[in-house]
Amino acid sequence: MAIKVDKDKKRRDIAIACTELLLEKGMKNLTITEIAKTAGIGKGTIYDYFSNKEEIVFEIIRNFIEKHHHNLLNQSDKKTSTKQKVLYLFDVFLSEYMPYEKHLDVFREYLSVTLSSKCSPMIEFNRECSNFIRNTLEDIIEEGINKGEINEVSRNLIDGIMRAERGYMVIAWAEGRDLKKEFKDFIDTLFDLIEIKK
Repeated sequence: MAIKVDKDKKRRDIAIACTELLLEKGMKNLTITEIAKTAGIGKGTIYDYFSNKEEIVFEIIRNFIEKHHHNLLNQSDKKTSTKQKVLYLFDVFLSEYMPYEKHLDVFREYLSVTLSSKCSPMIEFNRECSNFIRNTLEDIIEEGINKGEINEVSRNLIDGIMRAERGYMVIAWAEGRDLKKEFKDFIDTLFDLIEIKK
């Protein structure tokens, strides 16, 4: 009798096994041979679950985002302010925690490949990731409005907050500057304007 394999779980397991490899090697230097060896499977088996190396990278990045979202939920409770939840959401950029630097290196490389190659699957994956983060931000803002912490006009700022964070990140990389404080100051100023004073 054939053993039934949960394909989604197997894809995730391969990605999890190769996360440190991606952080160490980067996208360009990552090879299918190394991925197979690290995951403890044959090279041909990789192609049973992924069409190419990029799909494996997508799965690893998807796991980064899901893990970060899980951490956001764990850090937050009913007493956590809306502003603090927004800062937690963008913690990967704001954090002084060193392992995040490797994550940012992978994201930087991924973004440069996406911008230069115009590869449809990468663009679609980038859209999927952005939508996930945007939906999370929408939930945070909506909860803040419902709790009476921020004005209803805050809904109109969601796209701007998303673009500001990406802009600060790209400028920081392009100019070799640390813009964490400036981005946090931007969020502080924004919340000074939208918070309902009691």
